[in-house]
Amino acid sequence: MLAVAIATAVIGGTIGLQNYHSSADPEKPPPAPPAAPFLVAADAHGSVVFDLSREVILGYDRAGKLAWQDEAMAKNAYITCVAACPDVVASGSLSDQGPEARQATIVRADGRFATRPAADADVVLLQRDDRNRVVLERRLEGTFLASYQKGKLTQRLAMANPRMPRIAPGSAGSMVIASRAGSSATVYFVARSGTGWTIKELADRGASGGCTGPASSAVVYPDRAVVVDQSSGRKQTVQQDHIGTCHVAGDGLLAETTSVGPSGHRSLVRYWDVRSGTGWTMEGTETVNASLDPSGTRAVVVQGTVATIRAGADQQVIQDVVDARYAEDGSLVLLHADATVTRR
Repeated sequence: MLAVAIATAVIGGTIGLQNYHSSADPEKPPPAPPAAPFLVAADAHGSVVFDLSREVILGYDRAGKLAWQDEAMAKNAYITCVAACPDVVASGSLSDQGPEARQATIVRADGRFATRPAADADVVLLQRDDRNRVVLERRLEGTFLASYQKGKLTQRLAMANPRMPRIAPGSAGSMVIASRAGSSATVYFVARSGTGWTIKELADRGASGGCTGPASSAVVYPDRAVVVDQSSGRKQTVQQDHIGTCHVAGDGLLAETTSVGPSGHRSLVRYWDVRSGTGWTMEGTETVNASLDPSGTRAVVVQGTVATIRAGADQQVIQDVVDARYAEDGSLVLLHADATVTRR
């Protein structure tokens, strides 16, 4: 058996490694499977793509026209849009791998290009501009989640072992990030406030994660998810083990899980309308990417090179799509195998 490592996407531009196995003649190993591009970020204004085959980051405008490309940025671990895609800031890793593993921070915004030295270990999670942003700071005394508004530090909370954040549709939207210490996790909700953000630590230490979106947010526990209406505070509970990666909008909750076993990949996508109690399930044998539209009633599920748009029992299939994401204006960003982008 030959293990071939290729990069696959997680949320927010962080790259992990996943092993694919195939039988092979040891004298002539098979070629590596093609590495599909993936969406790093997308909003109503543009999108950012990692083209793995060429190891380059691509920035597209709303019409799908290539605005810029950057090979150096592909070495960075975390990329997020600045105010509006495809303006971006690319910074370090959520896991502290030491000074030798740090990459220079690269900023492409307002038609300008700038770099900051690799000695800066901060990870920019959300940013409107240099004066308004949320940053993961690494200092000698520990790791901190910090919010800056109008250039001034407004909050700074200690956190250990930060996990991948879940960012709501829209480049300057809200975010959920969890940290883990041993068997316990702490969940932080980051919401827009004026020109910056406010960080709120969830008091319930039984939570393991969450997600946030238009009009609602969700807190995930080992055996359930609680969806909270942001205006009324109304709570609806979905009893389900192993929620996995969640997406939330309105009364809709979407959960996706992918597992790898002896028989290969198994993906499971589940949707619930928390008010009516109705829902649906999709299963497959390939890695899955899913996204929920701002109304919370429509989802797109990508398996392999096929995207399925689903609203209740209605389904529409689109071929030659390797990743897809709904933007905050309800438009659907589709990424194709040749790393080009279209929108509908």
